[in-house]
Amino acid sequence: MNRISRIIVFFVLLFSPALLPAQVVSVSGIVQDAHTKEPVAYASVYMSVSQNGMTADSSGHFSIRLNPSSKDSLVVTFVGYQRFRLAAASIDPSKPLIVELERGSNSEVVVRTKVNKGLFLWKKIMSKKKMYNRYNLPNFSYESYNKLEVDLKNFNVNRAKKNFILKPFSFVFDNIDSTSEKEPFLPAYLIESLSDYYYQRSPRKYREVIKASHTKGFKNESISKLLGVMNQNVNIYSNYVNVIDKDFISPFNDNADIYYNFNVPDTQVINGQKVFHFTFTPKRAGQSTFEGDAYVISKTFQILRITMYIGKDANINFIDRVSIFQEFHAINDSIYFLTRDKFFTDFKVLGKKSLTLIGRKTTSYKDITINNDSIAGLFKDQNIEEVIKIDSAVTDHSDSLWNTMRHDTLSTNEKAIYQTIDKLLAMPKFKRLEHTLKFLGTGYKDIGNFEIGPWFNWVSSNRWEGARFRFDLGTNTGFNKKLYLHGYLAYGTKDEKFKGLAEAFWVVKREPNRTMLHISYSNDIDNGISQYGEVSQDNLFSIAIRKPNTSRRFINTQQINFNAFKEWGKGFSTELFLAHRMFTPLLNMLPKDSFPVSSGESLNSFEVALKLRFAYLEQFLEGDYFRYSLGTRYPIVEIMATKAIKGVFNSAYDYTKLSASIRDRMKISPLGTLSYKVYAGQVFGTLPFAFLEVHPGNDLYYYSKSTFNLMNRFEYVSDKYAGINIEHNIGSGLFRFIPLTRKLKFRQFWNIKTIWGSINDGNRALNDRLVKLEDSRMVPAFKFLDGGNYTEIGTGIDNIFRVFRLDFVWRLAPPQGLPRASRFGIFGSFQFQF
Repeated sequence: MNRISRIIVFFVLLFSPALLPAQVVSVSGIVQDAHTKEPVAYASVYMSVSQNGMTADSSGHFSIRLNPSSKDSLVVTFVGYQRFRLAAASIDPSKPLIVELERGSNSEVVVRTKVNKGLFLWKKIMSKKKMYNRYNLPNFSYESYNKLEVDLKNFNVNRAKKNFILKPFSFVFDNIDSTSEKEPFLPAYLIESLSDYYYQRSPRKYREVIKASHTKGFKNESISKLLGVMNQNVNIYSNYVNVIDKDFISPFNDNADIYYNFNVPDTQVINGQKVFHFTFTPKRAGQSTFEGDAYVISKTFQILRITMYIGKDANINFIDRVSIFQEFHAINDSIYFLTRDKFFTDFKVLGKKSLTLIGRKTTSYKDITINNDSIAGLFKDQNIEEVIKIDSAVTDHSDSLWNTMRHDTLSTNEKAIYQTIDKLLAMPKFKRLEHTLKFLGTGYKDIGNFEIGPWFNWVSSNRWEGARFRFDLGTNTGFNKKLYLHGYLAYGTKDEKFKGLAEAFWVVKREPNRTMLHISYSNDIDNGISQYGEVSQDNLFSIAIRKPNTSRRFINTQQINFNAFKEWGKGFSTELFLAHRMFTPLLNMLPKDSFPVSSGESLNSFEVALKLRFAYLEQFLEGDYFRYSLGTRYPIVEIMATKAIKGVFNSAYDYTKLSASIRDRMKISPLGTLSYKVYAGQVFGTLPFAFLEVHPGNDLYYYSKSTFNLMNRFEYVSDKYAGINIEHNIGSGLFRFIPLTRKLKFRQFWNIKTIWGSINDGNRALNDRLVKLEDSRMVPAFKFLDGGNYTEIGTGIDNIFRVFRLDFVWRLAPPQGLPRASRFGIFGSFQFQF
């Protein structure tokens, strides 16, 4: 070969990498769970073609040699996760590789043995359950640090920046994180809290002192309470684990072997200890169960760490997935205590490809103390089971002080959240957007120190008033933080009369025991609303859902009310009422002159009443002036006594009323929830219907839990009564056995409402008349149960399209003279629930 030929061959070899020896590089990375971001220890990492491989270490780290120019692929597998595959050519060796494994099935080899090792290990864990459950210790305490981050995912950044509403806030999108996870996300909000928690087993008592709370944009003590560990503790050793107010069967439930398959795929050595890798999966789809794995010490059967997931088949709304992670460390020779837990949730309100809200709650525990006499001494003077105290300066800590209080440091994303929120809160355009969204969602709009709304009461109509127009005006905290003034003026085009209300609320004291005063004057027709969250007749939407062919009865009520509410602690409260009421029947009712009196004015009364209420450990969400009950684990008892005084404000009646009720909502897992209300009362005196017990009816096709839905308003009257309402929400029930209804997440329920009533001869004689309706028919003014009962039973489908409920209601009693159309009804209602 001549010199020119040798030069040509040299340059061909130089610039032809395919002809050179393969360039092998080393790539380092970490294997982690795609949801919790926790390392996946001992995952298998290998190249699919060359079969070069290794096992990740206990922290999920690995280092493997590969040829980026080859057609090879990196494969990562682990029990309970989907197989991960990535082409070698797409790997950048200069950067650490983050491998995120998604939960799911993998084509694993199942080795069948005569002994079920998983079930055997589960039984061993259960034999130690009482010993390792921290709530079986005599007492313990710790300092907890809670951090809740909310991120946004699944949105088009370019489209969002061009949106005319979001365009002024486009700087927010500068915080998008496109490197930490497989899919980019936008850190949106961050809440932190620091508290001291104490527990005593006998007598059982809990105590939490919330020392600091970081909530940018609002300062609400009830939010701080809800973010404390008292309301968020997950105990894996309990029979049920509560997730967003739903009980899921724990893998360490006493009967978990009925619901779960258990397996031990391998054994590992962690920090010199032999550890079993324990996995659990549901036996049947659609049940309230978890899937996941745990690492269990072979000698003592204590759990070192556990990860639990709620599958997509679980009947829970708006949640794409839920992950719970807990880690335990030894605090002495025999006890491993919880030191870190995570709770991650993906919210998808509008479907699979819609905007996703990711909630990431991380809690760490330190300064753990167990079985200490000082803790017992702390509870010596605590007289109730649970106490949550909030430091007076809970939201007033500086950023520099927070840097010293946190158990760990904030990430770059978390710091950016606070900076962004500060900038947003200072923008007038953001405040206007916030007010607009509030107006659309709640119906109220702030204008300076005043508020208008709700908008859905502005226009309605009925047979008596024709078109009804109403305008509300109230004050907000800018006017006064303790005094709330509110009123409305309404006008009907048919009766051509103005109606209205004026009232004042004074929050005398908020904490620790609430005191509140209320005074009001109203003159309006009775629109039939009895409980928060129900639909009244004075509502834009009620026009479309009224029962046809029903002669609605109209009565005007003019009243002056004064009531004083006071809490006394330990769940006890009293409320004193003074009320002057005057009634004027208007349409389809007995006229006022049907009830003559010897002195005073007919249908005019003055009452003094006292209500006693006991609601042990009831929790509330505080608003600007009012608070909303979140319920309690215990029954709520109410007793009320009313005395009418003749002659005051020209009142014509002297009577006494007594009533009592007890109600509760109980979780009866795994059979759902059971709600009940038992009540009774009596009216002493001979009186017109307005002062007797008018049993609650419903003139709408919107289902009401507090009324008899096939009974019309003002249909039945008693002076002595007793009733019971029961509703059992089963959950998936029979629907979980049908693939379509299981996928649609339908829910099953049944209920029964019954009331026994009677009326004395004097009240029957006064009220048992015929009334002329607007269509000239003569019908009885009222009906009486005469010692019998009125009963409705119902069932239906709940959770249709996640928000709609359909009720099928049958009227069983009284049967006499009942037209077929009144024996059965179909009702609908809306509710937001998980």
